[in-house]
Amino acid sequence: MARSKKPKIREEFGTYLKNHREKVIKEPNLLKFSYSSNLDNSKLGKIEKGEIDIRFSTLLEIAKTYKLTEKSILGFNFTIEE
Repeated sequence: MARSKKPKIREEFGTYLKNHREKVIKEPNLLKFSYSSNLDNSKLGKIEKGEIDIRFSTLLEIAKTYKLTEKSILGFNFTIEE
């Protein structure tokens, strides 16, 4: 995967998570939402903005926090080819 595509995919993933939090879980407040997570609100905010690259263990915590199944954790469309 081209290095230049990774930030875009991270940003799209973050947008997917934010939309899921606001529209499916119905929690607009990120700070309040972070109380149900082992991740602090600052890190969740950076993930939702696509600002940081995450580890696999963080991905598992995201799945738990955002109540996503293994099939929906990457439930957004993206292309890894150039």
